[in-house]
Amino acid sequence: MGLNLKNEEVVNLANEVALLAHETKTEAVRRSLAERRERLLGASRRQPLSQFLEQQVWPLVPADVLGTTLTREEEDLILGYGPDGF
Repeated sequence: MGLNLKNEEVVNLANEVALLAHETKTEAVRRSLAERRERLLGASRRQPLSQFLEQQVWPLVPADVLGTTLTREEEDLILGYGPDGF
């Protein structure tokens, strides 16, 4: 089944994405549409953040770490600050 693109901007976007992704124009269009479909479907089924954390994130955290609070030094280290705060 063919698709005839008559909009020059769409053709240019398909060419550019295909070149950037090192794939055919057909594959670039297919992936783009599939990704957009997933985003649109996901937006209508999006779960609350707390539910996501409870079901998908917290089970991955070791039990001895759950509920603990980071020290200021640990926070600074995660954020990329040195021991002097710079």
